[in-house]
Amino acid sequence: MKNILKAWLRKDHLSNDYHAHVVTKGNMGMDDIVDEMINEGLEMNRETVMNVITRFNRKSAELALSGCTVSNGLVNIRSYVRGPLINGKWDPNVNWVDVTLSHGKDLYQVVAETTVTILGEKDIPLESYDLSEQTNQFSGSIQKGHDIGMTGSQPKTAPEPACGIAFRRWLCKA
Repeated sequence: MKNILKAWLRKDHLSNDYHAHVVTKGNMGMDDIVDEMINEGLEMNRETVMNVITRFNRKSAELALSGCTVSNGLVNIRSYVRGPLINGKWDPNVNWVDVTLSHGKDLYQVVAETTVTILGEKDIPLESYDLSEQTNQFSGSIQKGHDIGMTGSQPKTAPEPACGIAFRRWLCKA
């Protein structure tokens, strides 16, 4: 089956280049994917399928967080330690376990079979900022796992997206 992604062109006003922004059709969770498989004619009990997938995911996370590189076809999962080990010691305020994901063989194949349909150009209004009142002073706090953005002269932290938090908690709960 050939996959078709629909995208809008958006002009980068700084470089005059165009970037394609994929039109998203919504979010699909494990329940939704299993429902799609059943609608396509999967001849297995929904409960059995969910049980197998849940066990597979749990075992994949367990293996990845015990030092294995897990290749499940769709993605490759590898764990690593973040942050410097100052004086060779683990500090939970600086160090944490994280995982890296990369394309698996099956995902590369599906990407190769995907075409992009450009729907046209869609202009995004540029936000303007008055930087004349910006100072180099910082007052506030930075929290691990949050991105930092500037609003006025005060830093503002944005929490990690819920999907990232949920996936990281699910993957790291081994």
